[in-house]
This record gives sequence, structure tokens and C-alpha cells, in this order.
Amino acid sequence: MRQYINATRLVTKIKMLRSGKTSKGFMLVEGITDHRLYSKFIDQNGCEIVIADSKSNVIQCIEGCNRERMKGILGIVDADFWRLEQHVHNDENLFLTDFHDLECMLINSPAYENILTEYANRNKYLRFEERKKKSLKHILLENGAKIGYLRWYSLQYNIGLKFSNLDFSRFVNLGELEIDTLRLIDEVLIHSKKQGKLNAKKILEDIENFIKKQQSLWEVCCGHDLIELLTIGLVSIFGEYNAKNLFSGNLEGSFRLAYQHDYFLKTKLYQNLNEWQKLNNKYLIFNDEKIKNVI
Repeated sequence: MRQYINATRLVTKIKMLRSGKTSKGFMLVEGITDHRLYSKFIDQNGCEIVIADSKSNVIQCIEGCNRERMKGILGIVDADFWRLEQHVHNDENLFLTDFHDLECMLINSPAYENILTEYANRNKYLRFEERKKKSLKHILLENGAKIGYLRWYSLQYNIGLKFSNLDFSRFVNLGELEIDTLRLIDEVLIHSKKQGKLNAKKILEDIENFIKKQQSLWEVCCGHDLIELLTIGLVSIFGEYNAKNLFSGNLEGSFRLAYQHDYFLKTKLYQNLNEWQKLNNKYLIFNDEKIKNVI
């Protein structure tokens, strides 16, 4: 009920913001970090970003605007596990991130190399990759997927595991950047106050069966988890002096700063939004002249 009330209030808020500005477009996003990134790319004279505070609020607000036939309102949400679950939505005003979430889009872009240039010691980083016989990005994805599959498992079986504010040092080998999956499960069960209520070894067996299905790791991994792991790597293994006091919130902010306009133009999300703008040409989301200058 609370989410419904919030979505209803959002529709009312948009009506108030649009008062006297019928050609104003509105972009609903999940949270403040989405606002910080997308505000770099939109035409802020023609479009205003509204923070909805959750994915469900974005979806329900778009549905409410559709019912009231309000034009020029679109929403962007994280795909999360929708593609893996083959979830189909037919709302022409709702758009998904290219991968699991916004942070995965940042990591799977040239911004990643910019971050390594800023914070990683190149020699240490290359030695680490040589020793592991894998690229750093692949190591991040392989290990981030262990948490991602556990997140997905919790959702599929509705067991209510909690992942916010996990202490990664309790299940990550700080010298190898490897996650011990059983220790991860134990820590999440303790964190969720479900120790003794669920069987960690049974969950591990189920997770390993998930992993065998070889899903796209960019859809499985939560970008926040990948950034937590990269932060550990930079602080403990291959970082320069300026990485010693990094924490994940800093690093996410650095990724947003490093993510440039031309990276965004190459995403499916931008292409879909641009098609929406062509169909709703009364509303200006992107400034064509600004885009031409970037290209």
C-alpha cells in the first residue's frame, strides 16, 4: 500500500511540475545516483528528472501517467534479473539499463579503463592478472556472480535474504580477490537473521546448479558488488597510493565522473530513448546540437 501511495503522489507531483509547461518532458529514475548520471546527458531545459525512490515506484508511476494519458513521461529502471527471467514488459514509456543495473553499464564501458589509469598501479595490476591467468574484469564478474546468483536465488524462492551493508572482508580473500561461496552464504544468513532457519550447504548446492546454467554474467552481477570487489582489489592488491583510502561510494562516484557522453550514445538505452524522442517529438530529452558536437 505504501508503494501505491508513493506512486500516486509522484503522479500528482508531475502534474504540479508540469503546470503551465505542457511541452516539458519528465524522466523518472530510481534514485539519486541515477539522477547524478543521467542529468549529465539530458537537455535540462526540455526535460526534468524526478527521483521515484524505488523501481516499483517508477513502474507504478508510469502506469498511472499512462492511465491518465499524460504524454512526455518516461521511466528508466535497472533490468535486475528481468532478462534472465524472460520478463517481458510492453510499456513504451519504460526503459531498462543495458545490463543488470546502471553500475554494470559504467563498468562495461571505457570508464573502467579510466578508473584503472587513475587508481591502479599498472605493474601490480598486470602481475596480478598474469598470476591469476585471467583478466581483472573476468575475475570481478566470476566472483560477483556468486553474490548475484545468491540474490537471484533469494528472490526466486522468496526467502528474504538481506544484502545491504555486507562486510565483504568476511568472505573475500583479500589477496586473491576470490569469494568463498559457503562463507558468503553463512554471512548473508547471519546478516539476515536466518542462521539456523536455512541450510547453508543446501543453498550452496542450489547456487552451484544455477552457475552451471552459464547465464550472462553481466545480467547476473549486481554492479554494486563488482565495485565493492574492485575497491578491495585497489586497496589491498594493485592500487596506487591514492587508492589506499578508497571506499566503494567514492569509487562509484568516480565511475560516474569518468563516464562520458559518447559512451552513453553507444548504449542500447540511449538508442531506445532516442527512438522514443522521435515518436514524441514535442518533448526534448536530448539536445541534437550537443550530441553532434560529441560525435
